[in-house]
Amino acid sequence: MNAKLPLLTILSLTFLSFLSCKNPERITISGSLDYLGETEFYIEIPPLHYKYSPKERFPLQVTNQKFSSELTIYEPQILELVLGDVSYPFYAEPGLDLNFEIIRSNFPFDVNINGYSTNINQAYQKYLKETENLETIISVEMDKFKVGQRNTALAYSARKLESAKNNLEGTPLKALYHKVIGEDLVLKLRAVEYSGRHISGYNTDRARRDVVNEAKMKDFFTLEVLEAQRAGIRDFSHYYSRTFGIYDSVMYEYQTSLAEYDIKQVAYTELNEKRMRVIYEIEERDAKAYAELFIVAERIGEQPISISEPTYFNYLEEYADYSEYTEFLTYFYNEIKSVSPGQPAIPFEITDRNGNIHTLEEYSGKFVLLDFWAGWCQPCLVEFPHMRDIYSKYSRDDLEILGISTEVDSLVWIQDITRFENPWPQLYGGDGMDQETFKAYKGGGIPFYILVDPEGKIVRYNDIRPSFNFTEVLDSLLVQYN
Repeated sequence: MNAKLPLLTILSLTFLSFLSCKNPERITISGSLDYLGETEFYIEIPPLHYKYSPKERFPLQVTNQKFSSELTIYEPQILELVLGDVSYPFYAEPGLDLNFEIIRSNFPFDVNINGYSTNINQAYQKYLKETENLETIISVEMDKFKVGQRNTALAYSARKLESAKNNLEGTPLKALYHKVIGEDLVLKLRAVEYSGRHISGYNTDRARRDVVNEAKMKDFFTLEVLEAQRAGIRDFSHYYSRTFGIYDSVMYEYQTSLAEYDIKQVAYTELNEKRMRVIYEIEERDAKAYAELFIVAERIGEQPISISEPTYFNYLEEYADYSEYTEFLTYFYNEIKSVSPGQPAIPFEITDRNGNIHTLEEYSGKFVLLDFWAGWCQPCLVEFPHMRDIYSKYSRDDLEILGISTEVDSLVWIQDITRFENPWPQLYGGDGMDQETFKAYKGGGIPFYILVDPEGKIVRYNDIRPSFNFTEVLDSLLVQYN
């Protein structure tokens, strides 16, 4: 296979090769939608990796309030019907044509699907209505948990889990029930962390073990349930590692409130050891291969190549018989390596609010910090005061900052830059997380920082923060270049 092929092409060929032994069948997805406007409307096949896999989407065209599209289905699966920023899961299988009736103002409620022989969609609609607003309530209650206040977060989570069990278990949508099992377990791990922080005499070790035992009892560590999670084993292992007080220890050591990304970098070795304890709880090899896929991908995406390489190569050797997983990691690794320090920075042409085109080349001869951000991203905004201090400290001969927005709506972006009045050039990339330059750098989340040297090469890849280590890093680099 040619390593120079785009990742999406490689994975598509791999996916088709993987399914070639199965019998494909065309199905028709049709229906009515009263109003679309400029909103995106498409069907998405859930990717192997929630963040790093390319998205396989099939746009739906609405004409006279009607839409129709054909898809090739190889096996029964749950797909996502996406309208704007809201998704609706539905069950699809070879030979089963489906017809949707959607009222946009009510979406995702009151969606009718014709074509099922059983009440699959009615069961999901009942679950939706029983759990309406519960996620918001749980989030508010968990904020109380963080500061040691009495709350009902776990009680509401139990209500959501019960509804999922009653309505979805035993149906073709049972994966959605399995997903809620994972969400409930993660909340319980978060509760262990907060209780250990605020409750005197709290037995954190026993409480953590209780959550793991409950996970085993509910078959959480099986492949079927892990595949139903948004992020495989990532969320569970992440919050499990936090129950050991590592975040609090780092904060105490640095005597400041660090961003989570910075804590992950500082305490990587200890956090990683705790995450791997979760992997050791998994007995089935299929489930372990799937779970470790997410751990390794997280390292490749967030850690320097020198740190991620050993576990990446170990995975390729240990799970060589899982070609779908190893081929994904191989090409993701190659993609990340192509934007690692020492590689040429990716050129771009992006406009400012006046329509003037800015290119990376026009800033050659100085260090350039690319800041990918959006107004809804609170961690992005927290960095702004530190960035303003940095911008006033260094001359424009030494450093320029370019703010590249990943905001979807340009009008919202204009409001944001007007509100913050940051003095460095503000560029509008648009398209959200699909912004071209952000995707070219394999960005997985924001804030996302790339530091380019005076020769146009990447010198630091998302391992710097204005609030944490940027000044120290830049001072050292300026000494080398002067």
